[in-house]
Amino acid sequence: MADFGRGIKAGIVAGIIYGIIYGIITAIIISALWTTLVPSDVVVIGLTGTEFMTVFMFMLIGGIIGGLIGGIIGGIIFGLIYAAVYNSLPGTSSVMKGIVLALIFWLIFSVALGFTSYTLYGMTYYGVNNILLGLITSLIWGWLLGVFWDKFGTPAAPA
Repeated sequence: MADFGRGIKAGIVAGIIYGIIYGIITAIIISALWTTLVPSDVVVIGLTGTEFMTVFMFMLIGGIIGGLIGGIIGGIIFGLIYAAVYNSLPGTSSVMKGIVLALIFWLIFSVALGFTSYTLYGMTYYGVNNILLGLITSLIWGWLLGVFWDKFGTPAAPA
């Protein structure tokens, strides 16, 4: 029988950590790719250093808060799915099973469905954010899920 409570706990903790990491890295990537993402008329006008820092801090704080909220919601869903399919996933450890499921989700949500960002922001953003960053953070999330799945497991009976 699936241990849904364990999956939810592991998913939420892994999701929060993942969300914070993803939010910070996304803010950094957006600032690095600023001129390719923002319409050219805004770039021509230019932002002063103070204005750019204000926008960057807004993106950073928004990314972290969005990452926390998304991490909690996504963590619940991801944890429930992980608990439901745990025995069917390939791999001998909880960490490997988490990574496999995270890679499946990365293929579906970042690579396939995330392709819409290509039409909005171009290939550079899609390649860096969805493919590269999506892969790295998915591996982190899957690893964290497996670690916390083991951590929240049934404690061994005292000897």
